[in-house]
Amino acid sequence: MQRAAAAMIAILWFSAAFAAQEFPTDNATVLAFDVVSIKSLAGIGRARMPGARQSQGRFARAATTLQQLIQYAYDVQPLQVTGGPAWVSTSRFQIDARTERTTTPAQMRAMVRQMLAERFALKAHTDVRDRPIYRMVVARADGKLGPAIYHIDDAECGGSNPQPCDLAAWSGGLMSSGMGLQQLAVTLFNRSQSTGIDRLVIDQTGLAGMFGFTLMFSSSFDTVPHVSNDPSIFTALREQLGLKLEPARGPVELIVIDSVEQPTAN
Repeated sequence: MQRAAAAMIAILWFSAAFAAQEFPTDNATVLAFDVVSIKSLAGIGRARMPGARQSQGRFARAATTLQQLIQYAYDVQPLQVTGGPAWVSTSRFQIDARTERTTTPAQMRAMVRQMLAERFALKAHTDVRDRPIYRMVVARADGKLGPAIYHIDDAECGGSNPQPCDLAAWSGGLMSSGMGLQQLAVTLFNRSQSTGIDRLVIDQTGLAGMFGFTLMFSSSFDTVPHVSNDPSIFTALREQLGLKLEPARGPVELIVIDSVEQPTAN
């Protein structure tokens, strides 16, 4: 019963964060780019433009799919986008969108959503469906955690502030001087390009408070091949943090594509 309640709280926490990212309440929802250039790369060789450029007033992608654009615009992972024709994940486009405004990350995502609605005629809605997930639990029967994680006084990290003190993430590592385990569970999924975790992770450890940790693991996403002595993310979680990911099924928030069209000409 306690685990079920903890799972529901974790799902509601994740859903609230998801909704807050998708539907910002400030004026970001009405912003739009001043100039947008979209070119289909069908039948064209590899784009020469750098893969991605982003500044406060510019959003550019050299060879992106609509699915990747939706992932960015709604701040979700690949498995959270569903529906639409096959070309959504195969056809590539060169995007260069600009504005003279100074934009926040949330406003930039909102502007990309507006671009998708205007130029791709994208219509989508959110849904919750049963999908494979991971349950994050304490690995040891005695409840002890691993050598690379430690409990901190909440006052050291802003008291009741739910945000982590800090987070450093790179290919093969995560480090924080203060983070709740619910936040760690969400981070493992949201940083899937680093962690390789392809399922929503729900915290069912039952452990409250803030924790500092350093997690080192081998990454399959390294662009430069090299020999790594670091363990897999699953082994690293168990040996370094004393946590275990167990396969399960549960509700996952999705972006469902209702209708979409090839982009309008510039």
